[in-house]
Amino acid sequence: MRWGLITAMILTLALLPLVQSTQEGNEVRIYLFWGKGCPHCAKEKLFLEEMKSKYPLRVVEYEVYYNETNREKFLEMCRKYGITPMGVPTTFIGDKYFIGFNDEIAEEIENEIKRELEELDTGKSCETKIPIIGCINPKNVSLPAFTVLIAILDGFNPCAMWVLCFLLTLLVYTRSRKKMLLVGSIFVSASAIVYFMFMAAWLNLFLILGYKDWLRIGVGILAISMGLINVKDFLFFKKGVSLTIPERAKPSLFRRMRKVVRGGELPATIAGTVILAVTANFIELLCTAGFPAIYTRILTLQKLSLLEYYLYLALYNIVYVIPLLAIVLFFVYTMGKKKLTEREGRLLKLIGGGLMLILGILLISRPEALSFG
Repeated sequence: MRWGLITAMILTLALLPLVQSTQEGNEVRIYLFWGKGCPHCAKEKLFLEEMKSKYPLRVVEYEVYYNETNREKFLEMCRKYGITPMGVPTTFIGDKYFIGFNDEIAEEIENEIKRELEELDTGKSCETKIPIIGCINPKNVSLPAFTVLIAILDGFNPCAMWVLCFLLTLLVYTRSRKKMLLVGSIFVSASAIVYFMFMAAWLNLFLILGYKDWLRIGVGILAISMGLINVKDFLFFKKGVSLTIPERAKPSLFRRMRKVVRGGELPATIAGTVILAVTANFIELLCTAGFPAIYTRILTLQKLSLLEYYLYLALYNIVYVIPLLAIVLFFVYTMGKKKLTEREGRLLKLIGGGLMLILGILLISRPEALSFG
């Protein structure tokens, strides 16, 4: 299991350059709030298309006349910049904003683009500074890479790993690698489906509620709280409040595991494993809900289609099961000679808790830093 931890750390470090990598060089991100039928908006959109041919730009557009969610984002952006919404087009670049559009404003926008590019070229531009980690420039962050990073860390959740490892430990006594592989694979696959459904529920809840400050702040507070508890568990394991599987729920899980291990006929074994996976995911919900809730809230802050939202959830869950499948294969190969130790579980909590803290702080203080390229 020590190799699993090492693999998680290597993957995390390997993916960090991807998460912070630029897309074919440094880009300036422009937020344009416009309305259908607005002639000045149409002129600015043509102007920005011209600018895109001259400079490396990424223009994020929000139509506000007919889209309530975009109007809420417009109001939120105005509050962040300390201005009163005056109409459209309104353009935000870096720490500058431009209301309306004419030749003079066009010149000012181009000058601001040049200034932003100069700062990017000299490495002075820093959207978000995080203690210890330092400067993160979210203008060029890759959402797919961010998804992979969060999902791989989530896959090493100690609660999910504990249930799987205990089940596989019982299966070791059958001395059947075939049964271990079958039951382990079914358990992981069923868990992934249940996890996807949980995340889809979070996604739809956030989409229904829309872009609300109180919701974003609430999820941020949840992330910080869960992060602090996980960090606490690294220092003082199971002292006070802990995000672990409740002791009172373990006997029920043990009984279901034993039924699966003793199962004779293949259909009964498959059915028992699926029921066990569903039950285990519900029992460990409080322990594992952190990253899915945080990720889906961040996902809904992006300007994506419904299909894209679900594709990202699918990507998340495919990556999420990779560590769990690796554990199954490891157990099958070694016949359970290595197990997850308390020290390793605490280390995983520290890594996950630290990331939750960072994401929670960003959700509350700098939500625009979580708008990915």
